[in-house]
Parts: sequence; structure tokens; C-alpha cells
Amino acid sequence: MSKSPKRLSLRQQIHQESDRILGWFRGRDLSNTGGVSDRDLAVALGISDPFDLNVMGQALDKLVAQKILTRHQDQSLRLTNKVTSGAGHARGQDQATRHGEGILARMEFTHGGLAFARAVDSDADWMVSSEHIRRALPGDLVRIVPLSAFPSSKGKGRRPSSSRSTSQGRDRAAVVEVVERYRTHFVGTVRRKGQRYFLEPDLKGFQGGLELLPPAQPLAGLTRAWDQSEGLKAVGAWLDWPESSPWPRVELAEWLGSPGEHSTEMAAIGVEFGFSLHFGAEALRQASQPGQSLAPDDLQGRKDFRGIPTMTIDPQDAKDFDDALSIRPLGQGRWEVGVHIADVSYYVRPGTELDREAASRATSVYMVHQVLPMLPENLSNLVCSLRPNEDKLCYSAVFEVDEEARIHSTWIGRTCIRSLRRFSYEDAQTVLDTGQGDWAEELQGLNRMAIGMRQRRFEAGSIGFETEEIRFHLDPQGFPTEVWVKERKPAHMLIEDWMLMANRAVAEHLTKAVSERRLPASVYRVHDFPDPERLGKLADFAEFMGYSLSVSSRSQIAASLNRLIEESEGKPESEILQQMAIRSMAKAIYTTRNIGHYGLAFSHYTHFTSPIRRYPDLLVHRLLAHLDGSMNGPTQVYTEPDLERLCKYDSEKERAAAMAERAATRFKQLQMLQGKEDQIWEGMITSIGEQGVWVTLDYNRCDGLLPLSSLDHDRFYYDAEEMALVGSSRNSRLAP
Repeated sequence: MSKSPKRLSLRQQIHQESDRILGWFRGRDLSNTGGVSDRDLAVALGISDPFDLNVMGQALDKLVAQKILTRHQDQSLRLTNKVTSGAGHARGQDQATRHGEGILARMEFTHGGLAFARAVDSDADWMVSSEHIRRALPGDLVRIVPLSAFPSSKGKGRRPSSSRSTSQGRDRAAVVEVVERYRTHFVGTVRRKGQRYFLEPDLKGFQGGLELLPPAQPLAGLTRAWDQSEGLKAVGAWLDWPESSPWPRVELAEWLGSPGEHSTEMAAIGVEFGFSLHFGAEALRQASQPGQSLAPDDLQGRKDFRGIPTMTIDPQDAKDFDDALSIRPLGQGRWEVGVHIADVSYYVRPGTELDREAASRATSVYMVHQVLPMLPENLSNLVCSLRPNEDKLCYSAVFEVDEEARIHSTWIGRTCIRSLRRFSYEDAQTVLDTGQGDWAEELQGLNRMAIGMRQRRFEAGSIGFETEEIRFHLDPQGFPTEVWVKERKPAHMLIEDWMLMANRAVAEHLTKAVSERRLPASVYRVHDFPDPERLGKLADFAEFMGYSLSVSSRSQIAASLNRLIEESEGKPESEILQQMAIRSMAKAIYTTRNIGHYGLAFSHYTHFTSPIRRYPDLLVHRLLAHLDGSMNGPTQVYTEPDLERLCKYDSEKERAAAMAERAATRFKQLQMLQGKEDQIWEGMITSIGEQGVWVTLDYNRCDGLLPLSSLDHDRFYYDAEEMALVGSSRNSRLAP
């Protein structure tokens, strides 16, 4: 049986380093000193390797966030008073103080209303009974005190689910403070009770309602009368929770419409996950100022690519074209390929209201047939969008490439382009398949080089996961009539490979600038080593299914995973093997601390290619502009703490957007099942656990849980090693 790799994940290393740092502080009396600097601490701990310094930095951030360490104005570090006071305790009492006093946690609720507090910087969690919730709501950041000494290891890394619907054996905690409300706006259905109006929120596990008050100031376009609001969906803005009231109070912010309507439900999902539906008046005014025609001043300091064949390749229904490709032969088997990206930073200046709104959104959200954009439409769909036969401003990465797709030189800078052809992916694929049509030579040349780059990337250890993208056909009322899975073709991969090349080149360019002290820091897109425990479980299950998965070294893991994906393709077990493999991977995040991108096998990687829809890309463009002296607006570059703060926020918003998009897809899948409750459906078992069987329906790709209690034709028990439910009386067996 394959052995799990010995290397710890980044999160485990940070946790281990936190303990080491805390042990160092506890063993020293710093009361008569001004604390210790990061540099002196690194020397004391014998840390000099850049990666280890990054781990130490993240461990310090974690301890400061938990208020175990205090960072003073001079950036020195000391133990906080309340932690220092435990220094004389016995070991067990000392650990209880560490884990039991003022731990920051997030509140999570099950559908049944049970509450759990999950520690911010670990997988530890506690059950919180109703008498100890202290008016905390789902998602709130709270400070808790465990009522038992240590957090449970049960269910580590898992979300509350039906398998955790019991309080037996759970460690418990009490909320002592609501530090920060997670939501400023709530979505729900309006209910009237006597003379009061309430918002019944769409919140999992929330028991009760929110008292809905009329807006303090009249809202533009708000014409609906209160007595006509019963049963409608609305948005309420948080006001307060008076001590004398059993209900929190919210103020009406917006009517959304009737439940079930497409626009109502998509807007409700957007608000539920923390995204604004509208831009403020000042942001809209600033976004409307740039015209679509360029003045001579706009072109100063830019390379002119308008005479070079340039094209865009996007989805058929795309409106925001943020990338284009140019290509021309240089002779002697070499080509010049330009990856041109809309120069959003030229129009969105730091410190403006437009910039503040874009930073707050951090990303565009692509729900079913509806987009919540990061930028107003005049910029995203018109001024910045690289539409055909229009002069446009770009930031470009231009490569000299040979036929084997080897890069001989790279230039990065501001340009002006003119796209001469707008391809859909389908159009481009037809040209690649037939070799006929306009731009056939250019497209086939770009594709040959993309294939070469892809091959070398996989040889270096890149992993080739394929995930389903579900799409819907809607009728005029927005009801889903058909579901289909987007097919990934060579035209998609062509664009992907050139975008990866540009992102990698820009990351290397910025890293060099940081090493030369021309920038204080850069923004990276990093992906850590896979979780060893989950990899081990995957290896065991793969072996049970007849496959071999080697997880003994970094290089073997990547090659072995790719082989597993290839060998299982088209077989019933393919989906569950791939899903288990994906779940074993770390989450990619934004940070200033570069550890490389494991999944892509890149030592340097960032996001540069989508500034219309991702704020980190806009930050990267501004760093580039600072380097070449073309910063538009304030010239002061971001500090490292500024960038790290933005990176953390953008990573959180990216996760929220992904959850909103999944929620929108699931809503449409469930709509397709309305009125069909008595029908029998075929599906594939994709996962099995103690709580039951997860099945994905063939009809609409919707996944759902068959609870163990519903499998009444036998008594089943869960076999963890085989990931199967085994019947005790009839020898029946359920497995993926």
C-alpha cells in the first residue's frame, strides 16, 4: 500500500511554527524590553531560508490575529497580558489558557438549527448551545471560551452537516463577544405579524425573524406600499439588536420581487454572499467619464501594435473581452506572440470612489444568465473591452517564440492594439479542425505553440484536472428547460495556455523587481502542497478500485495523479476519483508570500490577464505601471502590508463568488425537479459516508444525499476502508 508523503502542508507548518514561536516567548521574560523584532526572532529561532521565513511570518500573523501576541507601533512583538498571566500554570492549565481564552471563531449553523464555532486559524470546532450563543448569527466573527479544555478532533476539516446533528461527544463553548457581524445585508421574505413587518431570512439554521423597518430616507424607485409587500423578497440593512427586543432590526434597502422569479433569485443569491447589486452614483459618474475614442495623449509611452494581426477568442455570449492575442512571423522559425490585456488601471485610479467600489467587490460574479460585475458597464463592456475594429489601451506581455514553443525573449509594457477579428470558441475550433477559413495560419501556429507549452508544463509536474461546468437553457420566464455540460476543446486550451504563460512571465518580472528593491512586494497566486492525509485516503481507495497511486514524493504525486485521471477516464469510478483528488488539493489563494503553484508546477505565478473582473489583476497592473513610471494617479506604490491585506480580502471574496455561483446553479437544478417529486431518477453514486449516499442525477447533474434512514431494504453500516455501505442482513453493498 502506498505511503503518505512526509511533507507537511503549509497550514500544518504554520500551526507547528506557531507552537514553536509561542514556546520561545513563554520561555523568556521580555517585560523589561521593548519586545522583539521579526528579524531578531528569526535569528533566535535559526530561520534564514526564504520559504521558512514566509511560514514564520504567517504564523506571527495568526498569533497576532488570535491576540496571543501583540504587535506594537514599532512593529515589535510581545505576549499579550492575558496570555502572559498563565505563565506560571501547570502544563495542562497552561494549554487550557492558550486554547480556552478569547479564541476567534466563525459561527456556523446546521439546517436543524444547531450552532458550531469554528476556530479562525485551525480546523478545531465546538458546539454552542442556545443559552451560550449570545445573539451571534450565522457567519459572525466571535470570541469564544471552550467549556471543556480542548477542541474536538472529530470532523476536522468538515462543515456542519447532518452527520453532526447530534450533541453527543461534542466539546462545547460559549460565545463571550460578537466581534464582527458577517452580514450587513440580509435577504428574506416579508411577513406581517399584527402591526409589525418581519424579514424571514434565507439563512441556514437561523431560528426567528428580523424586524423590518421602513428606510430612514426615501429610496429611489421605491414605490411599493408596505401593505403590498407580504410574501415578497426584500433586502434588509442591519441596524442593531436592542437589549430589550427579541428580534434584530433591519432597515428596508430594496425590494427584489416575487420568490421564484429568475431575476429575484439571482439577486438574492448575490446579496446573500455579500455582493452589491448596484454601484453608487459617484462611481457611476467616474466610470462614465472616459469616452470610447482615444486622444493622442492616451497613446504616449505605448508601443503601437495596431498594425499587427490581433484577435480575441471568447464565449459566444461574452460582452467583456479582456484579452487578445497577436501573432506575426519573425523569420528563421520564430514568431512574435503578444498577450494583450485591457489596461483597466489607466481608467480606474487608486483612491477614487470607483476604485473603492471595485476593491469592495473584488471580483465579478457569474451566476446563471446574470452577472454582478466588478466594474460598471461603461468600462467593462465598452471602454476597456477589446472589441473588434476599435483602438484599445492594453498592458501586454510580448514573447519571441520558436516552433518548439521555447521563449527567447519577453517584453512587458503598455500598448495600443486594434483587434481585427472576434472569434467565438466554436468559430476558432472550426478553423483548428478544418485548417480552413480566415486566420487559419495564425490560429494553427498559436495552437502548435500552446501544445508545446502544455506538454512541457505536464512534464514539469502540472496536474490535469477536469471539472464540469454546467450550463442551462432558460425559457422567456427564466425557467430552466435544459441542462448541459460545457465541453472543453483545444480552442479553450489554446487561450488558457497563453494566459498561463503571460501570468507566469509577469510574476517572474515582478519578483525580479522585488529582489532588486524596486518594489516592496508583489501579488502572487499560490497553491500549496496537497493534504497528506487526504492523499493517503485517495491512494487507499484507488488501490481498492484497482489503480496504483504513488504519493511518496512531490514529482511522483503529480505524474501518478495524471496517470490515474487518464486510466479512469470514461469509467464509472472516474468522477469520484477525480473529486477525491481535487479535495486533496490545497486552495489556491492570493498572497505576497510566494511558495509557487503546485498544481501548475510553476515556481512563480500571478493573475494578470483579467483586470476587468478580478481586482488582484488590477493590483498587478498597477505594480507594473509603478515599475515603468506610467502610474496613472497617485504614484506611491503599495506597501507589503497593504498588499497582503488586499490579497487576504480578495481570496475571501473569490471563495464567496464561487459559493454564489454554485448556489445559483443548484437553484436552477432544483427548479428543474419541481413537480417531479414522485418520479424515479437514475444517477451515479459519487460519495459515501456515515450519513448516507451522495448521488448525482443523470437528468440535470444535481447532487443530493440519500440519508441512511431512507435505505430501508437493509440495515447498512459504513466501511471506511472500502468507502462503502455494507448491508448486514442481505449482503447488499453500495459503493461509488
